[in-house]
Amino acid sequence: MITLISTPEYVESVSPSVISKWLATESPNNFRLLRHDFDIVTAANNGGYLQATVAAASYTGAVGNVIAVYNKTLDAVFVGTVVAGSTTTTIETDIPFVTGFDPGDTALDPDRLITYINDNTLHAGYYFEGRLTINGVLNSLTIIASPDSMGYADLDVSGILRITTTIGKTTDYSALILADMNKSGNFTLEYRECWYGSSESYTPQGGSPAEIWYYAEAVRSEEQGSNLHEYVANDIACAPFLNSFDRPVYFAGLPFDISFIMPERPLLSPNGELTVEICQYSSANILLSTTTTSISDPNFEGHVCSLTIDPTAIASNAAYFTVEITAP
Repeated sequence: MITLISTPEYVESVSPSVISKWLATESPNNFRLLRHDFDIVTAANNGGYLQATVAAASYTGAVGNVIAVYNKTLDAVFVGTVVAGSTTTTIETDIPFVTGFDPGDTALDPDRLITYINDNTLHAGYYFEGRLTINGVLNSLTIIASPDSMGYADLDVSGILRITTTIGKTTDYSALILADMNKSGNFTLEYRECWYGSSESYTPQGGSPAEIWYYAEAVRSEEQGSNLHEYVANDIACAPFLNSFDRPVYFAGLPFDISFIMPERPLLSPNGELTVEICQYSSANILLSTTTTSISDPNFEGHVCSLTIDPTAIASNAAYFTVEITAP
């Protein structure tokens, strides 16, 4: 069995629930999984050696199999073999019994248990495998990760997302706003456990249908993490443009565009409807003009978009301008 332990999501707010699932392609995007072949119900001392009872009479290994036992109390893995007397319910081992294996009163102290057993003979060559469906198309490449001694491994999806984007922008600046289709998109993840001779089915991450994630070509530091949450506007907070500078420089008379993330909106919102307000100011901070434009396109949502500034629309005496984009 496998359990999804963590994802690259970022929780902005618990109540109301606001969770960002926008990821930077140029940073590690890890989905952490845990291998646990057989979950343990109780542990006992049988002649000085560990005896473990598994859930639902599920053990299918054999005498002589090499096993690894995880103990939460000691935060350690103990390796041994299965010995005679084992059944589908009870596993007899040659692992010396230690105090930390004693479950005590599980109602009072449920952590005082060995929690799972992994059978490295029954599941020889074990690894995790993941695959992505990107913009509705199943990608032929898969992601493989081998668990560490405690059964954990990270499926890093960034390698596949990175090659999904292309160098250069394909937008032709023919409209005020255009979606950068080659720089952003969405994906879903499926994962499964594999070993020699296995044919396990994939599990959709987040349930069925699988949870939708979004990606954008961007670079993040290790401290920032891979999630682009601060650039994603939501119902409780505005967001800056997707730019390295707080105040990007516009060179008069030259083409200029600036990117922003357009998140998916609730179904009650007009699809892709945006209002763009551009205000121009003189060097004395006097408002010279305000231009307000409404624009709608179903391709905006779930993409990085580019806002183009027409050089001919900027006044000759303008020192700077501000841009604000709002959605219903």
